[in-house]
Amino acid sequence: MALPGSSTVILLALTIIAISQALTPTHYLTKHDVERLKASLDRPFTNLESAFYSVVGLSNLGAQVPDAKKACTYIKSNLDPSNVDSLFYAAQASQALSGCEISISNETKDLLLAAVSEDSSVTQIYHAVAALSGFGLPLASQEALSALTARLSKEETVLATVQALQTASHLSQQADLRSIVEEIEDLVARLDELGGVYLQFEEGLETTALFVAATYKLMDHVGTEPSIKEDQVIQLMNAIFSKKNFESLSEAFSVASAAAVLSHNRYHVPVVVVPEGSASDTHEQAILQLQVTNVLSQPLTQASVKLEHAKSVASRATVLQKTSFTPVGDIFELNFMNVKFSSGYYDFLVKVEGDNRYIANTVE
Repeated sequence: MALPGSSTVILLALTIIAISQALTPTHYLTKHDVERLKASLDRPFTNLESAFYSVVGLSNLGAQVPDAKKACTYIKSNLDPSNVDSLFYAAQASQALSGCEISISNETKDLLLAAVSEDSSVTQIYHAVAALSGFGLPLASQEALSALTARLSKEETVLATVQALQTASHLSQQADLRSIVEEIEDLVARLDELGGVYLQFEEGLETTALFVAATYKLMDHVGTEPSIKEDQVIQLMNAIFSKKNFESLSEAFSVASAAAVLSHNRYHVPVVVVPEGSASDTHEQAILQLQVTNVLSQPLTQASVKLEHAKSVASRATVLQKTSFTPVGDIFELNFMNVKFSSGYYDFLVKVEGDNRYIANTVE
């Protein structure tokens, strides 16, 4: 229904409707969500594993624990040099802290190297390889790959396969990682689609988020675009970010890990377009404002935003086309003071360009 004399207000209302109904992300992390996720990760350490989740999880969000020196001391004092898992947590957490260096003995190094064997579980192989990498120690990548591949053929669970992807990202690019990379396509085939909007594993949100994080980290490492369709990336994103409250520290960590790679990777960066301000503000100022961000609500200020067209629903006549939005601070504005819209409904097509990694960048 049109409101005579209020066509400007109708313009904004229709823009909101168009954005919400288009094939674009339905769930992402608002600024409030990001702060809540940080709060979920910023907890007192109860053990070395919790320290790992907190320190690395916050680092993924571009933040740090309040007292990095104290965190480093805790990690060093709780490290068990005879335990592979403990060494993994310490190595990865210390890497995320500035100036936190951990020295290990030759005996500990030998322990980690011995764990890279097909007799170990995939988890143990992953933890050993990542610990060696974190401590800056040499590793025969092709031998590690052989052990990983042999062990994976015996486990073949979704989580084990995801951990194989995580392991491969720590191996040399000179190793033949194709057999592990090919697992990505197999994992995608095991995802469950829900209502055409969500994709996730039966194992749950945490495993799904770790899969996304592991996939993009590995693909950035080997320099190959992942075998995931753009629509599938958005469906995965919708599933991962649909949950705002987390049952465990590890779950919050997994979401932070996925958010980090979806915001910064070499291949796919989902775009989130959200109207700024109210309809009354737009009516008074005759300016349409849009927030254009990544999944962490970080502004994509280098993007270019264009209104491809605005069409009357009734007549299908184009009333405005090929018009650029103007960047103003962290938002984009379109001034339609001199455009005459008749009362009625309109379809809008907005396109975000400026980077070939952008996906979900056409809003209709």
